Amino acid sequence: MSAKQWRTDVQGLRAIAVGLVVAAHAGIPHTEGGFVGVDVFFVLSGFLITTLLLREAGESGTVSIPQFYARRARRILPAATLVILVVLAYAAWQLPTTRLTDAAADGTWAAFFLANVHFAAEGVQYFQPSEPSPFQHYWSLSVEEQFYLVWPVLALLLMPRLGRKGFTVVAAVIAVASLAWSVYATGENPTAAYFSTPARAYELAAGALLACWGGRLKGAASVVAGLGGAAAIVGSTVVFSEATPFPGWQALVPTLGTVALLASGANAPTARLLAVRPLRYVGDISYSLYLWHWPLVVLGPELLRLGNAALEMTVSVAAALLLSALSHRFVELPFQHKQVPMLSHGLRSLVLWPVALVLAVGSGWLTTGYAAYAEKERAAQAQAWFAANEVPDTAAETGGPPQVQRELRAALDIADRGGPIPPAVLGEDITEDRWQKTYGDCYANYGDTRGADCTLGDTDAEKTVAVVGDSHAGMWLTAFDDLGKENGFRVVPVVKVGCAPYPVQHRGKKMTQAECDDFRDWSADLLERLDPDAIVSTARGQLFMPKTYDGMSRDEQWSQAVRSTVQAYREISRKVVVLGDVPSVDHNPADCLSAPEADQLSCLSDRDSRETSSNEVTEEALKGTRAAYVDTQRFVCAEDRCPLVVGEKVTYYDDSHLTESWVRHVTPRLGVILEPLI
Repeated sequence: MSAKQWRTDVQGLRAIAVGLVVAAHAGIPHTEGGFVGVDVFFVLSGFLITTLLLREAGESGTVSIPQFYARRARRILPAATLVILVVLAYAAWQLPTTRLTDAAADGTWAAFFLANVHFAAEGVQYFQPSEPSPFQHYWSLSVEEQFYLVWPVLALLLMPRLGRKGFTVVAAVIAVASLAWSVYATGENPTAAYFSTPARAYELAAGALLACWGGRLKGAASVVAGLGGAAAIVGSTVVFSEATPFPGWQALVPTLGTVALLASGANAPTARLLAVRPLRYVGDISYSLYLWHWPLVVLGPELLRLGNAALEMTVSVAAALLLSALSHRFVELPFQHKQVPMLSHGLRSLVLWPVALVLAVGSGWLTTGYAAYAEKERAAQAQAWFAANEVPDTAAETGGPPQVQRELRAALDIADRGGPIPPAVLGEDITEDRWQKTYGDCYANYGDTRGADCTLGDTDAEKTVAVVGDSHAGMWLTAFDDLGKENGFRVVPVVKVGCAPYPVQHRGKKMTQAECDDFRDWSADLLERLDPDAIVSTARGQLFMPKTYDGMSRDEQWSQAVRSTVQAYREISRKVVVLGDVPSVDHNPADCLSAPEADQLSCLSDRDSRETSSNEVTEEALKGTRAAYVDTQRFVCAEDRCPLVVGEKVTYYDDSHLTESWVRHVTPRLGVILEPLI
């Protein structure tokens, strides 16, 4: 747009959009739906780009595709490439090797503007990623660039033949088709739909339709549209959450709100508010701020380690603002104002596309290579340490069950002496050492209200043991499977992830209370019909429970639920065993083991945890029920400390679940304890 035609309120709207996104990612209360800022950006982009295409077609009778992509290159590539390079450099310096290789791959996909395809294929949960990628926010840039692979070509082909009205009809058809697909896809596969260009295209097309209309509302209509549009955006920010199916039809709310604000014109009261200088400046740097904020939100707190989450996030956001101002001034503007020799003039800017790819892909390759080199160096240093230091022999005497406590104390001794991570553990993908890999058909997942038809142990045996609980029951299936085969009993898993067998209130974000209750009802019916010889139950202590409910504290809720459930079990089976829970650890095990300065001491955790305190409540609740209680923390902790590495074995694969190999290792000792109980 020319200076005369430029609408300053558009910059203010950009500021609002990026502000909502940053606020949501920073965890500011009442802005959980701030992800709709991206939808505002999509509408703005469709509106502005289509306005330029229409003007070019009107003035020259055609659309220049090379000029279009040269402008896009100057606009988006310099800052986007800079952030990729800086983040990869930081990753090589600070991130664990497990995350380093992932970051390199994610950065490469981002450079090709295929991040949305990559994250959808990986099944990334946008709102609850297990390990947030510092490049996850590039998904929206990818959606835009994929849209603009098609849009200018359509303008070139259709405008000269169909004119503005014909192109408007095409835009409307695309918008309707995309909206229909978005509603369908969001219902069928919300993870993929969130990142999908076809499911998001209607938002860009909505802005394009407004540009094709070319008019502006006046008088009272302008005021109402402006206020209504602002209310739609603010309302969706406050009301929407990660539980909201999105995009689907719900994205229409911020989409139409943005359309209404733009249609209200530059003289509406809302437009004048958006045009104030501070907002306009934030709008100017909004692209850089969007690029910088997410890596700093994800990586900043773990670098700062100030001991105060709010302070860490405040410093991270402030750093993002500073970097955004600098990159806007010294990176974006020189390219946009054609002040960079050879690269920012005319069609020569097209060379920025291959240059950006070479830089990003090359940096990713170097980052991956460095990760491999660093791992080899750490392995060599670890091998030298173990060769120079005496390590106690903890093998069980007379070939009996492992002396787990002796092994744990030996591991603590090695940690206290500065022992490194053993070479055999370095590079091991412990996230694959999980019970679900072996027993993936033996549990109910999120969305399921009935368990799987699965029998383990000695499947022909008459004696039956039911193992009931959530994923913390599931992680012991390896042990019960082995013990059943060895001791002649069959094992029936009654397991649902995230759902304790005890009738407590559930506040998890991946599952409703009704879903968990329905599974509990199904489980109770199954146990009645199964009539097992023994029932073993366990769960992660007090997971997802409210602090208070129906006048009871969390401990009181848990105690009452455990006791009532065990009493019901006792009416079904004479033998009921409740396994205590293992404590959660203070870190992501894979990251801790592969961190640049990691050693065994840095990966220790204290026994003190919610699970430990919950065990005390559980044990107290069992008094008088004639059910047996088994302390499982003896298998992972000694002297109130819990080593992550014992010998050459890793105990946890995530913050609360034991590795399958460690469970198998302690199974003989668990069997000795359980034999008289089941």
